[in-house]
Amino acid sequence: MHRTQYSGAQKLNVSMADIIYLGTPCTFDPFVVEFFLALQNGATLLTSHHSMRDSPSRVLSALFPDNLVKPGISILQMTPSLFRQFGANSIRERILSSSSSLRVLLLGGEPFPSNAELVTWMDPSVLLQKHICNIYGVTELSCWSLLHIVQTLQGQVSLGTPIEEDTVLRIQCQNDGDTQQGELLLGSASRRCYIPEIDDKLDTLKDDSGICFRATGDLVTRLKDGTLLYGERANDVVKRAGNRISLGLITRKIQKCLLSSELATCLWLEDLQKLICCIRTQEPKTRVQQRAQTFDILSKVSNAEQPDRFVYLQHFPCNVHGKLDKQLLLKECIPLAQPAQQILKSFLHDRLECVEESNENSAKRQRLEDSNPCGYDLSFRQAGGTSFHAITICREIGLQMCIDDEQRHLFEMLLDENIPLRTVLRFLDTAKLVANNIKLKPVEPPVVTSCHGGLVIKRIEQPVLKLRFLWKVNFEKCVDSPVTEYEGRYICVGAHSKILRTLDPQTGGELSKVRLPNRVECKVTFLSEQLAMVGCYDGSLYGFNPQTGDIVFSVEIGGMIKSQPLLTADGRRIIVCSYAEDYNVYCLSAERQEVLWCLRIGEKPIFAGPLELPSEQSLIICTLDGSYSRVAITDGSVEWTQQFREPIFSTPVLLESKSNIFLSAEVAGRVHACHVGNGRILATYSSEGNIFSSLVVKTPPTFMGHAFVVFGCIDQHVYCLRCKTGSNRFPVSVEFGLHWKINLGAPIYATPSLFTVQPNGLLVWCGATDGRVVLMNFTNGEIQWSDKLPGEVFSSACYIEGLRRVYVGCRDNFLYCLGV
Repeated sequence: MHRTQYSGAQKLNVSMADIIYLGTPCTFDPFVVEFFLALQNGATLLTSHHSMRDSPSRVLSALFPDNLVKPGISILQMTPSLFRQFGANSIRERILSSSSSLRVLLLGGEPFPSNAELVTWMDPSVLLQKHICNIYGVTELSCWSLLHIVQTLQGQVSLGTPIEEDTVLRIQCQNDGDTQQGELLLGSASRRCYIPEIDDKLDTLKDDSGICFRATGDLVTRLKDGTLLYGERANDVVKRAGNRISLGLITRKIQKCLLSSELATCLWLEDLQKLICCIRTQEPKTRVQQRAQTFDILSKVSNAEQPDRFVYLQHFPCNVHGKLDKQLLLKECIPLAQPAQQILKSFLHDRLECVEESNENSAKRQRLEDSNPCGYDLSFRQAGGTSFHAITICREIGLQMCIDDEQRHLFEMLLDENIPLRTVLRFLDTAKLVANNIKLKPVEPPVVTSCHGGLVIKRIEQPVLKLRFLWKVNFEKCVDSPVTEYEGRYICVGAHSKILRTLDPQTGGELSKVRLPNRVECKVTFLSEQLAMVGCYDGSLYGFNPQTGDIVFSVEIGGMIKSQPLLTADGRRIIVCSYAEDYNVYCLSAERQEVLWCLRIGEKPIFAGPLELPSEQSLIICTLDGSYSRVAITDGSVEWTQQFREPIFSTPVLLESKSNIFLSAEVAGRVHACHVGNGRILATYSSEGNIFSSLVVKTPPTFMGHAFVVFGCIDQHVYCLRCKTGSNRFPVSVEFGLHWKINLGAPIYATPSLFTVQPNGLLVWCGATDGRVVLMNFTNGEIQWSDKLPGEVFSSACYIEGLRRVYVGCRDNFLYCLGV
């Protein structure tokens, strides 16, 4: 430990003037560092009675006294979890203020706080006065192995560089382009640690130089410049319903949906096979606020990653070493993990005497011996329940449900005499719920409304949506192109005037302008912050810098390009479909734009965009002669070809992200569900007009087994189809049903857009050729807002959720921005 301490002390300028807090228990290896760091440098060591550690306010007063007589500490080492217990206000005002005595803050043992959280703790100028450090290591080598001193509150925080020159890093992985990803191993040419159960085995992690490497159990990424970024724990992966999911990755995705002062962690409850998301909030949230947040989270993660339960807490427990105590946290969550079932069971047994407890075996025997149902084989009504009882239960359980549709579905199940209580309990087991460790009264009382379809229960009255026009930009000619946004920072669109603009999404200010040789109807594809590409009527694909407007490359394709060029999931290839007469499909290398392969599909041009099947390494491509093919991305070989009767303008789409079914639409108005493996039609729905719009698929965050398909039609309607698949059947079966359709009063060519506006939920945006633009409720199609633009609308809109703004082009030559 001596050499590491000496090197670390030099980097941190530790001297006899420092006061070091010895707050780590002696069973945790940082204790040794703190203790000998003070002895080695003649610094003062401040310790406290163990009972004080249960009171963060008492510790804070001891470390940073209010009076000027007692000096405060200058070096503090803690885990992030323990440090957070001081509270953001105290951290900002007393610990990391410019006037505090603290000189060095070392945080380690856990993932370093995000920049969003750091901003709530300090002003950026504090970094000029104090060392805020990410300290990293393993017990087998040294808990002080790597050190990074934070220089800015922008960008990701590195794990740092070796404190000792003898420390060697190795990443057990394969290179992936400019980065390395894999498990981090730490080794040293001078430090040795003998572990019999590991070192006595034949397979030891030693290289030719005799360096013994120790696995950290952490997955990291090493960038091209050598920066080392923490990913997650290697063993933080569980298998859920046949899918391997990473709890760390899900936690990071959810954290992006939270406020900077909030913290999330995901836990796996093995016994119940439940994924629980715990959210720590400094201030209690109302039920409505929780519902809005959890619904947003569910819409941002895949089905396999969606938590089964959300638990809101105001405190995360720590273990004796100051790390987040996941086992204790899990114990706190278990009583809250399935309250909805208990509410129903308690209600049944308190009020309905014919429902009795029985074990599973006796229930099965009863069903075999007696044809009359009993117990949980009864329906709710058969057990004596009434519609009033159903309303009472739905009110209570509904306060825990994240999704209004599930509350409505519960009410329907309770009143359906063909559905046994056992099925209702199974449904509640899969419903998305949110729970608290404190009781909060909802701000808004439940409201019951009725309609022709029966009783509908709503938890809150949704506010009236109002959109206002914020700004518009003149493109001199029609703006028919779909609008593209990049990370909420740019919007980009082209026009018939040959002008391609990149604009500031807040002000509409022009960031760059490109004038191409011919008109632009193609949607822009971003490859990076500094490179985007677009197709042009002159038959070329152009790469440009959206920040400066400089043309970076141009590739002659040979025919008009109307479909959006596709950047493959691995970022290595560009697929371009066009009106070229010789080859209507090109595959280019993304790095150098060299032609890798080209081919012709069908006898006519291609208007629709290609659909990538990343796991299959192939594409679905549809043409204007009605043919559609599956093509290998690697070499362009055609794997199968099928034929519709009419042309295809609509871009195909997968029914779900990992589905073996894709959807495509003929211009004649027929929507087909086809099998990815052979292209055969599994089901068809016929609308009452031509379809030029592309299809938009949404799988709501429920487990009701339905996907929904939204599209516009020339018959003036927006359609929403309900699509149900028989996933357990072979061959695969698909059923289409009309969920709703709404008349906009004019033909619809533009593709609808789906976006979430809280607290109204999921909405459908669409524009028509008479200039009308509308927002509809996704659940029932009810129009929430409507207005008219001065010209026809053929452009597909985009929405930036963080700004709550919609961007849409119009044939009056303007691009419009509307604020929600």
